[in-house]
Amino acid sequence: MLIDSYELACFIESRLDGRALEAVVRFTKARRHDGEPTAAAEDAVDASRAVVFLHAYAPLGGNMRNKVLEEIDRQVGRRVGLTIGLNMRGAGRSEGRTSWTGQAEQEDVRSLLDMLQARRLHLHAARHPAPDRRALVQQLHARGFAEMADGSDGSDGSDSDDVDCVRLPRVEHTLLCGYSYGAMISGAIVGPDEYPQLAIDHAHISYPYGVVWALALHRRAWYLQRLSDAVAAAAVSHAAAIAGDSIEDTSDGSTNISDGSGPTTGSKHSSGSTRSTHQSCTLFVAGTCDSYTAAATYTRWWDQLQTRALQAVATAHPQLGAADAAQAVARALAVVRVANADHGWVRREAEVVDAIDAWWR
Repeated sequence: MLIDSYELACFIESRLDGRALEAVVRFTKARRHDGEPTAAAEDAVDASRAVVFLHAYAPLGGNMRNKVLEEIDRQVGRRVGLTIGLNMRGAGRSEGRTSWTGQAEQEDVRSLLDMLQARRLHLHAARHPAPDRRALVQQLHARGFAEMADGSDGSDGSDSDDVDCVRLPRVEHTLLCGYSYGAMISGAIVGPDEYPQLAIDHAHISYPYGVVWALALHRRAWYLQRLSDAVAAAAVSHAAAIAGDSIEDTSDGSTNISDGSGPTTGSKHSSGSTRSTHQSCTLFVAGTCDSYTAAATYTRWWDQLQTRALQAVATAHPQLGAADAAQAVARALAVVRVANADHGWVRREAEVVDAIDAWWR
């Protein structure tokens, strides 16, 4: 089994103001040797999954090349069909400046998710002249990623003249992996409401709970409320699955339901398709010696999120017993505390990787 990848360094356009945003998009696929079963390639790389990495606070040196994100990409990202590192405005070679409230950065991320959902990566015209855009498409084709390059035959309903656009693979399950400031921004993206087709889960590394007031000014309450609402809604969705309200039968008559061990989008059928419903999941990973948020503060906050989620489940599904309600919340919200780790995770990156790897299966 050969794992092949193609890394595309490029600039995309922010839907907010047209700023050029630096991104690195990596396509990965497993190539079979003669005689190897198709299932082996599917197990090696899940082509329907994508990971989007969001970095720490740019004015303090945050960018998509942060060590903790690179380590996650090295292990988790290599097993999915598409990974994208995005430098939000003001980071790396992206244009613009970091905003005071994070709203502009949210639009930067949505610009990327719009393209991911539309399966079209629109390269920034000012940074990529037309001949260069066509050359990139041709390189993808030459490397054997023809199905990911320009769909000029119009078979997917797109404009057949769209030859300067990189076609993306179909994504059915997406992980927004945010570190520090990136976690605050990604937590504001409510996948089921905004991007249902992408089936978004969230991994928040060192969520900057203790300093959101400094990063978002008067928007602190909005960020925390939005995240709390999303976790509660996810718990209600998981409770519905447990109660049997949204369980769908597979084509062979069996049923798909999570065992609570991690995020679920529905098991694959023999035909390769998946259930359309997705119960989103959120993971928090934080060190007990985080320099911006004390361990006790994290614990109180996570307890509040769990309590709010339990209340939402009790209201929506009063027929569920206490154990089933707690299970629904546990599926929606997972917490990993790493003893003696600080905000920077220096020489502790592997423990973050292990936590995400065990959870996002």
